[in-house]
Amino acid sequence: MVEMKRQGKTQAELADLIKVNRSTFNQKLNRINGKDFYYSEASLIAKALHMQVSDFS
Repeated sequence: MVEMKRQGKTQAELADLIKVNRSTFNQKLNRINGKDFYYSEASLIAKALHMQVSDFS
């Protein structure tokens, strides 16, 4: 996530925000084994990054 890096946010910080471990966050971020974020998780991440969920693609 380019915006995550630009804002200096780490995967660990955002994982804590959505209450998953960093490994699970990474799997969801990279869609490993079909894992993906729930809309509620994406909403929290978007808010933390001052974005809209629709900005994710």
